[in-house]
Amino acid sequence: MIIDYLERDYNTLITTLFVVCFTWIVVMVAMLIDLYFGIKKARELGEATSSEGFRRTINKATYYFALMGFAFLFDIFDVVTPYFFPHPLGSVPFVSIFVALGLVFTEAKSVHEKAEDKARRRTDESFRKMLELMKNREDVIREIADHLKTERTKQHEKNNTDTSDS
Repeated sequence: MIIDYLERDYNTLITTLFVVCFTWIVVMVAMLIDLYFGIKKARELGEATSSEGFRRTINKATYYFALMGFAFLFDIFDVVTPYFFPHPLGSVPFVSIFVALGLVFTEAKSVHEKAEDKARRRTDESFRKMLELMKNREDVIREIADHLKTERTKQHEKNNTDTSDS
């Protein structure tokens, strides 16, 4: 792109910028589609849509557009490709297109995942964390067992006092 600017080839420069803008729009549409289906899947699972999910979407958008920005910078300073490819092909923003395709593929994969699979992964991760916590903290298990014993004893005593009062 920088060569097109220096050679004052504004038609090629505008075409290249149009392609870059199109890739950005495609990535944004893919994120919006993923957001829509994410909300739909959350409703199917009976989960409340919270600000945490929207915050994750904003963080993802920030990350994605930062990647697209870096890809655009690589396309701007690409002075090698025009010397290896003929004129129309040399001005194509390959890096932006490649990054956009990767991000759209990621979003498409996310949309096609089943809601049950996402819930199962979340549940499996929670279970793993709980097991790790229990392995590291045997005293927690003892406290839980003691608490259950005292609750059982209190319930047993309450039942005995209720039957003796009658």
